[in-house]
Amino acid sequence: MVVLRWLVAKRATTTGFFVELTDYGWSVRAGTERLGLFITQRQALKDVKKRRDELAAKGQNSTLIVTGSESSQSAGVARPNWTHR
Repeated sequence: MVVLRWLVAKRATTTGFFVELTDYGWSVRAGTERLGLFITQRQALKDVKKRRDELAAKGQNSTLIVTGSESSQSAGVARPNWTHR
């Protein structure tokens, strides 16, 4: 008796993450699904990094597209007027 096995290779799907500046903060989306809204770009990127690491651990691919930019003043970085001595 001969048994034939067909191996079907699944096409690897790539999850696209989008980080974009809106009137209300930094939006994080995966495709059309909104995943979060953050005050700073740094917070949004940290969230996406965590999600991409989880996908990578499962062997899945992802991409990141960032639109907009954030000035250092609006990034929530406090700069003291004095220096440490």
